[in-house]
Amino acid sequence: MTMNPWLAPLAYAVWTALVLGLAVGSARHGGRRARPERLAELGPAEYAFLSGGAARAADVSILALLGAGALHVSRDGQVLAGRPPVAGAAGEAPLRVLDEEYGGLPLRELRTRVAASPEIQGIGGTLFEHGLVARPDAGPRRLPRWALFVTIGLGLATAVAGFVRADAASALPWVGLLLAVIGSQACVAGLLLLGVFGERVVPTPPTMRRLIRVRRDEAAVAALGAHGLGAVALWGLDRFPDPVVKEIFRRNAPTPGGRSPESRWCGSTSCASPQGARAGSCGGTADGCGSQ
Repeated sequence: MTMNPWLAPLAYAVWTALVLGLAVGSARHGGRRARPERLAELGPAEYAFLSGGAARAADVSILALLGAGALHVSRDGQVLAGRPPVAGAAGEAPLRVLDEEYGGLPLRELRTRVAASPEIQGIGGTLFEHGLVARPDAGPRRLPRWALFVTIGLGLATAVAGFVRADAASALPWVGLLLAVIGSQACVAGLLLLGVFGERVVPTPPTMRRLIRVRRDEAAVAALGAHGLGAVALWGLDRFPDPVVKEIFRRNAPTPGGRSPESRWCGSTSCASPQGARAGSCGGTADGCGSQ
């Protein structure tokens, strides 16, 4: 009794549909009802968090204090506080961290610790509660990454097995199958590259539409912050106009390290690349996750 040659492709198609369905559901799991009116109240640190995660929000808060003269950074990346922190003031996380270290820290360490600070982590919690982001953290509810890698392996095996079994008369259908497999593989690989299963910030549809509109409006970008701060919030350190400061940040990008249990929000970067950039010419962090 010979096995139906379409059984393997059919089983693979069912498996892929299940994995992709769970992928989308997992990325959206745990979301709250969106409050679109809250979008009009977002500040530069919140836009930075939506666009680049805790890493970018930390950089925006540091740059804002540098512009205000409350922080001073040397060319070798040493940061000093220009004044003590104001208790309870928004955006004072860098000063509070420096105050704990008697006023000075390397920029690399400051960026890492500010990204993990309660102030920056609290931005993610607030955005999540208002339904502006759909993913609070990675947890047991997410689809494990092994399912995606297994799906890619199964697709390759299915395609190879199909061509091995195919004869001249049935080669054309198998070419169609190969194209279908390649399409499925591209979807799965895209999910991996976009970091859906990492601790990424995933804006909800109303938030994404708002981000697109703001990015197209030069006046709105400028209103987010003077001296390029709004552009940094939306696109990353690539857009910061001061080449000296940008180079100092590039040379002092945080290195990969341990993650504090309090750091629920990480992933993404401070770079202009939406998701996967790493420390380098863009000045982004190693993984966007701070440790304390």
